[in-house]
Amino acid sequence: MLNPRLTPSKRSLLSMTLIVVGSASLLVAALFIFITLALTQWRAEDQATQRLNELIDSTSVMASVACFANDATLAAETANALIKHSDVLSISIHTEKATLASASRAQALLTDASEDKTVPLTRAIHSPFDATEKIGEILVTPNWPEIQKTVRADVRHAATILILLATGIVGVIGAVITWLVVRPVKSISDRLHVINASAGETLKVPAAHAKNELGRLVEDINDLLGRLQIEHASQLQRVVTEKLSLAAEVFKNSQEGIMITNQQNEIITVNRAFSQITGYSEEEVIGKNPSILASGRQNKDFYTKMWNALLSRGFWKGELWNRRKNGEIIPKWFSINTVKNEAGEIVNHVAIFSDISERKKSEERIEFLAHHDPLTQLPNRLLLRDRFSNACASALRESSGITLMFIDLDNFKNINDSFGHHAGDKLLTAMVERLRSFIREADTISRQGGDEFIVMLANIREPEVVARIAENILNALAAPFTFEGNTFAVSASIGITLFPDDGKDFDALLRNADAAMYDAKSRGKNTYRFFTEAMSGDAKERLHLQIDLRKALENAEFQLHYQGQIDLASGEMIGVEALLRWHHPTLGEISPAHFIPLAEDCGLIVPIGQWVLEEACRQGAQWRASGLPPLVIAVNISALQFNRGGLVEHIENALRQSGLPARQLEIEITESVLMRNLHGTLETIQRLKKLGVQFAIDDFGTGYSSLSSLKTMKVNKLKIDQSFVRDIDHDADDLAIVRAIIQLGKTLQLRVIAEGVETFEQLSILKKHGCDEVQGYYFCRPLPPESLQALLMARKTSDTKS
Repeated sequence: MLNPRLTPSKRSLLSMTLIVVGSASLLVAALFIFITLALTQWRAEDQATQRLNELIDSTSVMASVACFANDATLAAETANALIKHSDVLSISIHTEKATLASASRAQALLTDASEDKTVPLTRAIHSPFDATEKIGEILVTPNWPEIQKTVRADVRHAATILILLATGIVGVIGAVITWLVVRPVKSISDRLHVINASAGETLKVPAAHAKNELGRLVEDINDLLGRLQIEHASQLQRVVTEKLSLAAEVFKNSQEGIMITNQQNEIITVNRAFSQITGYSEEEVIGKNPSILASGRQNKDFYTKMWNALLSRGFWKGELWNRRKNGEIIPKWFSINTVKNEAGEIVNHVAIFSDISERKKSEERIEFLAHHDPLTQLPNRLLLRDRFSNACASALRESSGITLMFIDLDNFKNINDSFGHHAGDKLLTAMVERLRSFIREADTISRQGGDEFIVMLANIREPEVVARIAENILNALAAPFTFEGNTFAVSASIGITLFPDDGKDFDALLRNADAAMYDAKSRGKNTYRFFTEAMSGDAKERLHLQIDLRKALENAEFQLHYQGQIDLASGEMIGVEALLRWHHPTLGEISPAHFIPLAEDCGLIVPIGQWVLEEACRQGAQWRASGLPPLVIAVNISALQFNRGGLVEHIENALRQSGLPARQLEIEITESVLMRNLHGTLETIQRLKKLGVQFAIDDFGTGYSSLSSLKTMKVNKLKIDQSFVRDIDHDADDLAIVRAIIQLGKTLQLRVIAEGVETFEQLSILKKHGCDEVQGYYFCRPLPPESLQALLMARKTSDTKS
């Protein structure tokens, strides 16, 4: 391959030198020739002029005689004699009075008289007897074309000689320089390009240049090469040493195990990480075959493919399961490379590996979590769907069936709200353990999320068998759960579908089981229901109702009714509870028991609750402005609304916009809201009580509040749930609970109100035991605001008359 410095695109030193020297010589020669030719021409012209002058001088005697004698004939002979000379173009001889004679060549008529060189030469003619007396003159016009012709011939001759001479001189100079300078320098340059300085080769001094500058230059280059060779060797040794040291450090301190074998596949060295990963010390493995690490997990075909890859490609990467010294089998990621000598023979194998046990565990964990619930370790819906597909294929082959049970815990949210998600999680895991006792290995329990579970029973389609299993599950879940000193009682609602009767695919069965579960909840919970076609319609109706519920607020379909709260001591109506009503444009009045749970499920309870609060404050302020007695407006706040944040600001805004005094607003919250986040709830209640807002605990006795929390919260009122009041006149347990709540209120200096009072007997018992307030149909049904206002105005008028 040509050296880049000698490629045709660049001129060599020889050509450059010859071009420069030749150009300079030619320039000098050209300048010399030009000057020489100019001088030659000037000299030739000057010589022609001198010849003419001499010619004129030679004829001046005859011309003098002719002019003195006024002899025209003699003058003509003289002129004709002179015109014969080729350098003369024309001639005329004049006396003082006239022209005696003249003669000219034919081309004289064509000559431009204006040219400087056609100006005639003039010579005065003197008397033959008196040299001072002028008697005439001779005018001679030189024949310059002829003269120039002669001059050019002389110049060409001289130029030819000069050019030949200059060319010879330039050639000699070029040859001398080439031989003495360029050729030796080029020889040195060519040698430098191929010299192997590391092998001790040097430059040879060109012949005849041992004692001149070129000789000294070669010696200096050889000296420099020697020093560079020594320096290079030293630097190379230093780099090699550093790299070896670095490689040794990397080998020693690498976090990956390194093992090197020889041609006989015997281990010749290992690093520290090898010993840490395998448990073998270096002394224990030196000279051994790497097969001492084999675990038996990979078969002979696996190792055959590995060795084939090493032989054909020179490297192999993959996963190997090896046995540690203690017998533990662990996965490792190996990268094995071959090392060959100059002959292409394999002399070593270098294996670099790392322990990937943690990575494998992570991958297995990720794979597990992709198909299982992280809390209960149960299969999720994705895995359940896959297992259903397998069970379905088996059921079709064997003409059997599959049962899906959709299990939803009743009121599980109250436990989360009251005791926190930690307690709820513990309860769920304990519940799963109870479920397992009723499930075969061929069956599947799957958690769908929250408190929803799916049980798939393979090869079971007999309703009586399924019913017995469902009853056993309900009974098992009904037994109390104990956690950290607290006892919990939960129930469940179960929806059941059978394959293939209730659906041909997983989604249809699951959808129908969900509908059956909701039907079980609507029938009082803690029960199971088999799917029927009518339930499918109920599920669709529920979906449509949820869609309509989203439009109800913006279409102003909601209205508040108010039920009076009576002070038993005075018999006066001192407050009202705001109760939400929905008048559907096509379905008419829809029960709150129907749409309130639906609103809570889909999150619409928050904007609806905000509207209720604002409307109740506005109505209370309107009654106050109309002159009615000041009534306390009780408004229920949902758990979702209370815990979402911004409640204080919203209440402040509602009071400010309506103008209702804060003391006339009473917020009702349940025990579950109170206990869910004691610190946050206490802060919210304290901020609102500073405004003057009152608080009541709704449905008291159905939750899990504690005496210390009631004391800390400093609420104003306890509200006895109507479930305890309904049978108070003939159920001793209900009566005992009501008496206990009333006594608790007195102890904590809280007012107590009972709701759901419908009979005189209930009223009498409550009054007897010291209940402060009552609310129910016995006194007043929930009324629209206009009707309640009319009722209050009528009582006011009656009181005024009496």
